Amino acid sequence: MSTEGFRRLVDLNRPAYVGFHGWGEPLLHNQICEMIAYAASRHATTSLITNGTLIDEGKASKLIDAGLKELAFGVYRLSRLQEISDKIALIVKLKQKLRVKHPKIFLDITVYRDNAGEIPHIVREAVKMGVEAVNIHRLFNHHNPKFKVLDEDEEETLFRRLKGLADSMGFDLLLPKKHSIPCRVAKYCIYVTWDFKVTPCCFLPTLNLANALETKISSIVKSKAYREFLANMSRHEVCRKCII
Repeated sequence: MSTEGFRRLVDLNRPAYVGFHGWGEPLLHNQICEMIAYAASRHATTSLITNGTLIDEGKASKLIDAGLKELAFGVYRLSRLQEISDKIALIVKLKQKLRVKHPKIFLDITVYRDNAGEIPHIVREAVKMGVEAVNIHRLFNHHNPKFKVLDEDEEETLFRRLKGLADSMGFDLLLPKKHSIPCRVAKYCIYVTWDFKVTPCCFLPTLNLANALETKISSIVKSKAYREFLANMSRHEVCRKCII
């Protein structure tokens, strides 16, 4: 995404929240900190999800200086957490040194059958490192059905354990709610691709509703095309299979 285009996007829409995530690693963008700072200067809450590998002291300082509010580390196995533990520690120590509250440090975990047994241990270790919040996602295996989702009983058992951990260790826990149609993502969020195409969801990259540099997002979500999409989500080949 071009930085100039991003500034135009922010100025045109004045979003309350900007999340730098969807597909890919946002820290690969060589002007990501400038983009965060620009959105923050326009009073947007900014959030970024990273795999953590590109964080060093210089990058961490720039993210803090940019005004980033939420920094989430995408982790799905304990071994992965151990690989980036020094990155998390770096951010925690830098925040303490600068005496700042932000960015709030999250762990972002996608749950599937093969990692469900590890998740309580992942969470315990992450909180000991200084992680302040844990965000849990269900797996949407649309692109790779070999990864299996939990059934309702398995999910409820896991979520109960995580709630107990949150109560005992004092971290914020965000659990997915029951899936509904039309879903919360399409009702309350919008996805803008790197080339400024607008789609209701990152799982629908070919559903192009408009160009975000030519039409305000507030107009797009009120459009006939968007209303018709919401009304017919249950029949969409992707949406009808989604459990997010």
